[in-house]
Amino acid sequence: MKKFLLLVMAAFICSVMNAQLVTSTSFKKGKAATTWYVKAGATLANMSGDGESADALFGYNVGIAFDRTIGSGGMFWGSGLQLATKGFKYGYDDEEIKLNTNKLEIPLNLGYKFGVSDDLAIDARVGGFVNFDLFGKLTKTYEGDEYSENIGDLEDYDRLSAGMQFGVGVWYQKLNFNITYQAGLLKANEMKEKNWMISVGYAF
Repeated sequence: MKKFLLLVMAAFICSVMNAQLVTSTSFKKGKAATTWYVKAGATLANMSGDGESADALFGYNVGIAFDRTIGSGGMFWGSGLQLATKGFKYGYDDEEIKLNTNKLEIPLNLGYKFGVSDDLAIDARVGGFVNFDLFGKLTKTYEGDEYSENIGDLEDYDRLSAGMQFGVGVWYQKLNFNITYQAGLLKANEMKEKNWMISVGYAF
């Protein structure tokens, strides 16, 4: 499974970097099949497993993405590449545990864009994601003493993850506002991702 997902990640990166796509400056003109945009925003990350849920961890997300139309209607598919901070924090009694990781992530979505006016559109999308922990650490604090360990040194922790995601967005000319929810399918340290991501984008 790990090797397969790594191959999928490599294939997506190659397709994004090498695809010969025409860039669109405005979706309302409809002259180009592809819209490229940069985006950045906030992440409210969490993980849960075995009926237990930790506290959410605030982070960031930044990346580049594209949406490519399918046919002449509002259908499209999209992908991209982003860096996102994720993890969780959990405290009980005098102990607190916090996992803070920086993930390289590739989403793949299928969606539909509804044109409200010449300048305004709303889209809805569903799909999946694959990500890999580039770096990060697990920090434990007990009675004021702090101990930390790099994620690469953790036992029974899988740095590769994947899952499903659902999102809605609003376009005003070149500006985009998007909200996405992610639900992990693969476990890392017996827990799965549960994330909310908000981003603002600009098409070019």
